[in-house]
Amino acid sequence: MELALIAASMFIAATIGANDIANAIGTTVGANILSYRKATALAGVSVVAGALLAGSNTIDTVGRGLLDTSSLELLTLSVALTCAASAVAIATYLSFPVSATQSVVGALAGTGLATGLALNSSVLFDIAVVWTLLPFFSAAMSFLSFFFYRGVFSRLFKQRAYTYERFIALLVAGSGILVSFSLGSNNIGNAVGTLVAQDVMNAESAIVLGALFIAIGALLFSKRVILTIGKGITQLDPLQAFVCQFSSSFTVFACTLIGIPVSLSQATVGSVVGVGLTKGTTSVNRRFIMRIVGSWIATPFLSGAVSYALIRLIA
Repeated sequence: MELALIAASMFIAATIGANDIANAIGTTVGANILSYRKATALAGVSVVAGALLAGSNTIDTVGRGLLDTSSLELLTLSVALTCAASAVAIATYLSFPVSATQSVVGALAGTGLATGLALNSSVLFDIAVVWTLLPFFSAAMSFLSFFFYRGVFSRLFKQRAYTYERFIALLVAGSGILVSFSLGSNNIGNAVGTLVAQDVMNAESAIVLGALFIAIGALLFSKRVILTIGKGITQLDPLQAFVCQFSSSFTVFACTLIGIPVSLSQATVGSVVGVGLTKGTTSVNRRFIMRIVGSWIATPFLSGAVSYALIRLIA
């Protein structure tokens, strides 16, 4: 059963890479700063670095904070994680940027209900509040930051268009690295938190293996969602791409420091919407945004309901 849990955890890790990596580099590709292959390779390295250097904070929240998974059978946990990963995989195929964090939390909540284990309501409440506020905070930050940076850069690079373009390109690439680092540090807990809680692997080994599978998922399966983030919501110029990535990475990393696993998808979509609104409301694809929000709501409920049903069936 340990192998089944490891396989399910790595399935989660791969879907994080396939779906959430788009939030790190989708704007870079959408603004034509880097090609898809170069961007995913750069992001893969950055995700591994984030997981290894700053990924321990959210591991305990996922593994023991919401639900004490150490008391669950390995088969039960394997089923729950497989349900969570499957929900994200379906959304990835449909090109929707969703939250692996929400899917995992939904699956664990369904598992708790099915097995009779008490959920930590205070942790669940904290997570829910942060999830609700995150896209609005990220949107506001990117909206305001755009005007700030545009004013600063216009004064710094007057009549030096080529220098400005090269500088912004470097900023976009650099902020993409920062977002990828934040992704690795915040989301590694979703992939390996249960492995550590169950003492199947020690934290260091679990982080290394999970980071590797996040990078593999990013390199092989992330193109659909990258195009959604980069081009589907609004058209981005290089400065807007930089502002989006900086704003989302800041909000996610701040949550990492307090140990709350959050949705990079929500932070990034909020940032893209915020910077899109600087061009007016008509520049944002509102119908598509509503479909994305619908996928955010459906993902945790789907993973939770299927986990509950399957675990009750095998119990």
